[in-house]
Amino acid sequence: MLDSMLALELFEAVRYRPRCDTSFMTKPATNAEVYAGLRAEMIALADSLSCAEADLKVPQSPDWSISDVVAHVVGIVDDILSDNLAAIGTNEWTAVHVSTRADKTLNEICDEWSLAAPRFDALGDANPVWPMRAGADLITHYHDVNQALGRQGNRDTAAVRMGLERYGPFFCERARNAGLPVVRVDAGEQVWKSGDGEPVAVVTGSPFDLLRAFSGRRSVAQILAMNWIGDAEPYVSVVSPYGLPDEDVVE
Repeated sequence: MLDSMLALELFEAVRYRPRCDTSFMTKPATNAEVYAGLRAEMIALADSLSCAEADLKVPQSPDWSISDVVAHVVGIVDDILSDNLAAIGTNEWTAVHVSTRADKTLNEICDEWSLAAPRFDALGDANPVWPMRAGADLITHYHDVNQALGRQGNRDTAAVRMGLERYGPFFCERARNAGLPVVRVDAGEQVWKSGDGEPVAVVTGSPFDLLRAFSGRRSVAQILAMNWIGDAEPYVSVVSPYGLPDEDVVE
């Protein structure tokens, strides 16, 4: 009887909900919205730092301070907006992001980022690939900065999953281009394969752990210790486009 009454109450609640009321529906955030949220979080983090903290070296980018890392992610936005992409991803390209902002304080770098936000968000609404690609880099460095500060950022976020949307297929592409047998990446709702047919190897993990592995933030030993079915060894050399650290990354 109680179950029947509860069912009736639920039916009536839905039946008499105004037609224009869609508050009970959840609309996934767009790539532009996810990037904008992460940008706001990174700026808030930067604003909270002392000068000494801003100058801390970032272990995963040992030549850079936290200020340099933020300069890099802002430089990416500037280069996308100015279509300066001929050398995208190269060391020379990223070095300019830092060198051209070397005389700026961290707050000034963040101000530049905020000023560029409306244009970048509009671009992202028109072409969601750009906030996804810039966001993959940003979420990687966001967790790098937290590690440098001895903190732990939120690991179960839309930004992490969006970052993996870039790095997961990128790993599969490298495996395919290297002529390796088909491998599957399984991050729950996010799944990719490097080719057709049954995979000979499967790596399973949380979006965060796979993102950190595919972005070069895990050692060889840590890669091999991940949840693999099949032989992981052939894939170690293509796990990251940036190489792997010599020491285990603890964060």
